[in-house]
Amino acid sequence: KAFDDGSYFVLVNNEEVEFSQTGNNLTIPYEAGNDTIEIVGSYAIPEFGTIAMIVLAVAIVSIIVITTKTRTSLIPKL
Repeated sequence: KAFDDGSYFVLVNNEEVEFSQTGNNLTIPYEAGNDTIEIVGSYAIPEFGTIAMIVLAVAIVSIIVITTKTRTSLIPKL
């Protein structure tokens, strides 16, 4: 989705600046020595959702508990 709904603004060193846009491309003017550029109103979509992270955590804890309880060895003793 292009940045065309007007809900975005750009801060350079915490000061609002004008920017131009072409589709999804933003052209932000700034000078050398500026520390931060922020695009406010945008957000990142996480690669993995919260539910996936919970499932992963439960799986890891389950493997640790089962391994501890059964005392199985991955390397057979000679």
